[in-house]
Amino acid sequence: MKLILYSWNANNEQILMDNLIKPGFEVVCFRKECRHYTRDMELAMEMIPFIHAQGAEAVVSFNYFPIVSMICNTCQIPYYAWVYDCPHFTLYAKQIGLPCNHIGIFDREMVGQLEGYGVNTVHYVPLAVDTACFDAVVSQATPREKERFRCDISFVGSLYTDEHNYYDRLFGGKDAVKQEDMCERAVECSSRQGEQPAAGLAAIASGISRQCFAYHEDYLRQAVMDGNIDLRRIQVQMEKQGLMLGEDYYAKAEDILLAAVLEKKVTVEERRILLTQMADRFAISENSDGAGNRGSNFRLYTGSDTSALPELDFCNCGTVDYHTQMPLVFAGSRINLNISLRSIHSGIPLRVLDIMACGGFVLSNWQPEIAEYFEEGVEIVTFDSLDDCLAKTAYYLSHEEERRQIAANGKRKVQEKFSYQVGLERLFG
Repeated sequence: MKLILYSWNANNEQILMDNLIKPGFEVVCFRKECRHYTRDMELAMEMIPFIHAQGAEAVVSFNYFPIVSMICNTCQIPYYAWVYDCPHFTLYAKQIGLPCNHIGIFDREMVGQLEGYGVNTVHYVPLAVDTACFDAVVSQATPREKERFRCDISFVGSLYTDEHNYYDRLFGGKDAVKQEDMCERAVECSSRQGEQPAAGLAAIASGISRQCFAYHEDYLRQAVMDGNIDLRRIQVQMEKQGLMLGEDYYAKAEDILLAAVLEKKVTVEERRILLTQMADRFAISENSDGAGNRGSNFRLYTGSDTSALPELDFCNCGTVDYHTQMPLVFAGSRINLNISLRSIHSGIPLRVLDIMACGGFVLSNWQPEIAEYFEEGVEIVTFDSLDDCLAKTAYYLSHEEERRQIAANGKRKVQEKFSYQVGLERLFG
């Protein structure tokens, strides 16, 4: 089969292409920025003749582009989209139901939600990793390069201190609940089941803080369903700034607002609180002269602005290149943290698989599919509260052989169960 890979500079596109070629697909890249997900006619006018000229039998891409779906439907060829973002709001585009679509989604709960909308073009496809690709990067690195990224604990990811933190963007002024108050509520992690709901933003902030570090219950959605949280104020503010999905999309407002605003804010608070605790406890080690070594034990690799968070700013080592540096971080860190986006309700984030593929030890928040695919304490270690995370960090820093064995077992599991061969069979099956 001759495929066109629609390229939009996703990190793993070359790896995807290489793994498509292995079983015998003929693959040609089509590269052009998508300027509008549903109405980019310039993209369509270039891609349609390209498909015909190449004699392509299908198009494949990471993530789902409705305009590409429309193009494939016009050309009467299949479109295979492998989604690794969640939320991925283009999945709510009206074109999702086009018969050309074969959309693989890594979060089983998201698949169920779309099926509940009546969508029959999606199916469950966990993400994949190419361990050989990462092994090559680590094995070819010089001792000096490896030493540069060696540390006790690391986290690679965003803190969402930018415009994508919609909650603070909308309510960051006088109406917002103070961050210190949010922190206190989240660290307490109290269940407060019998309390009467507060009004307005106070009720929303209370729901956010209750959800922080609570992984087995969806308190936010339940509060919305019960009427204890009213999303109308958020929706009005989102609409004023043009942040709601337009007429090309069909999703319920509460699904968008929960994922884009409230669950994102939970992620912001969890990462800020947990990483600050890590920095406080583990960031500085002292040499024989008593001088602190900057970020010697805990390192944060992020492009987020941490200037307002001095404990984290101290440990911020900036971004790392996905292909050439990230594998050295994961291989060189004794403990690699995963703090999932809370809009990923069940799925295994790519970060977890990437860490394991590099031979790294993963300490992750609990997720249903992590618990389903990996044996706790054998292939991965998970936490279900802030205190649990801190305690397990301290434990595995002092149990080196046990930590190494878990990392080795995790790598073996992803080689067997999360290879591109397995993933592509699921996508094209």
